[in-house]
Amino acid sequence: MKTFRFFAGTHASAGQDSLCLCEADFKEAAFTELYTMREISDPTYLALSPDRILYTFGKTAAGVSVYAIREQAVISSLPCASGGPCHISVDERGEFLLVAGYGSGTVSLYDLNTDGSIRSLCDSRQYRGVGFDSEDRQKGPHAHFSVFHPERDEVLVCDLGLDMVYVYELDRTAHKLRDTSRSIRLPDGSGPRHLAFSGRHPGMLFALTEMANTIFTYRYNSESDKYVLVQQISAVCDGTSGVCPSDPALMLPSAADNGSIGCAIRFTKDGKYLFVSSRLGYQSISVFRCEPDGKLCFADRCLCGGITPRDFNIFENDDLEDPDIRLLVANQDSDLITALRFDRRAEKLSLLDMKMQAVNPTCILPI
Repeated sequence: MKTFRFFAGTHASAGQDSLCLCEADFKEAAFTELYTMREISDPTYLALSPDRILYTFGKTAAGVSVYAIREQAVISSLPCASGGPCHISVDERGEFLLVAGYGSGTVSLYDLNTDGSIRSLCDSRQYRGVGFDSEDRQKGPHAHFSVFHPERDEVLVCDLGLDMVYVYELDRTAHKLRDTSRSIRLPDGSGPRHLAFSGRHPGMLFALTEMANTIFTYRYNSESDKYVLVQQISAVCDGTSGVCPSDPALMLPSAADNGSIGCAIRFTKDGKYLFVSSRLGYQSISVFRCEPDGKLCFADRCLCGGITPRDFNIFENDDLEDPDIRLLVANQDSDLITALRFDRRAEKLSLLDMKMQAVNPTCILPI
């Protein structure tokens, strides 16, 4: 297993190591910090364009901004139009950028110049309303995730506060978001957080809910022009029996156990396995086998080695002698990046003796 480079986003303040480029050597079970940036506070999520331009948001003395970065230098920035930003993504052509604002309940669309710098804020949406859990997490809209569809000119936005996944057409000529009839209403109080797509299963999307910690699988129906639910399954339970396997080692003390909530969801490159991280009641990573029809089957679950696995990412290679998958996990509340191994043959996850200190890590982005 070769070495891999990755960026780590954090909740660190300006003056701390807030944005880091690192190297993971899985053979030697060692991390190396290659360089850090300290100018930006709270770069909690990151995105990388095809031309290796890094995008993030964060605080400076002037306020919250969106940044384009190349080789440790900010090449452009604009004030962030979405308050309390928590997610950023760039389209595969490197033409547009999306920022989801949890605090403001907004999504912002930026267009990009040919050199990757940010040109302008070209469109936005402000969500309004009150969700099912109006006394707590759903007092108002909370846009938690926004992404460009990998197969077509479509933008999807998860609103945790309103139990909605909004679906827009991306008008590349006008640089605008167009409303569609394809938006998805999830069950009351579920709180959609992140989405995942699989090249092996075109037309399908997989939604992880934070509050219910459930994966909802949808298939696009071209005749009705809607996404149709085909499966829902717990992110921490055995999908066959519907019962969480007994595993006290994965539980927090009862006084701290407020039930598990979902964090991140990602597919392997071949679309055969789906990984999910959970926090609170379970500080763990779960893995599901994805069948040819797109249905998920629970395979295994493992302690993540830290507290609050806010994000993780998957590292694969083409070594036939070592086909296993490695994962790096950003454990925000224990200041740790940890590593796991997934044995493809046995379909088993295990925690590796490999860790790195980081200030409130929140995002792992391979390069």
